[in-house]
Amino acid sequence: MNEIEFKSAFDAVRFALSFSSQQYGESLMAKQMRGPSGGSGMGLIGLTGAGQAGLIRREMWELSELHLSVLVARAAPHDVPCSCGSACCAGKVPNVEWVSAISWLTAASAAQCSGFSHYRVRRAIIERVFGVKCSLSDIAKEYDAHENTVSNHSTAVRRWLEGNKKTGDAGVSELAWAAIERRLDGLGILKSAENA
Repeated sequence: MNEIEFKSAFDAVRFALSFSSQQYGESLMAKQMRGPSGGSGMGLIGLTGAGQAGLIRREMWELSELHLSVLVARAAPHDVPCSCGSACCAGKVPNVEWVSAISWLTAASAAQCSGFSHYRVRRAIIERVFGVKCSLSDIAKEYDAHENTVSNHSTAVRRWLEGNKKTGDAGVSELAWAAIERRLDGLGILKSAENA
């Protein structure tokens, strides 16, 4: 069994998607100078952290592209730090992995919307589902779409992703998280109910 356990599949996936290759473990000299540590961290830095992130990502890549995209859209940071030093740099850039997941889900969502389907409206709705702050009326105004069209697209896309509570149908998100939870639980990296 693995020594490092996460509270949930979301925590594990979030860690793997947020782990930076720029994180390095302390040198032996730095550890000696610091002295004994009573910290309660998971020790997920350096090679240990990279290995754990790689293990989790490997399990994610075994899922369908749809499920992988949902996990990345929900758990990956939207932006990553940038230290290019350019005058125009805001210190962060869009996370290519998150942007790719949103693009994949936007294309896949076309099948959920009846009639004319506006790509940029669907993309804004998908981004909204996954944490970008905006209202449906703002989306309608920005993309010159009727508010009813935007509302109908939003309902269809949300039902596809989040399921239908009235009928009890599971959405793609619930299925994706259940799939990765089974895989990570099988590896022994999720805390069991009695250990949580």
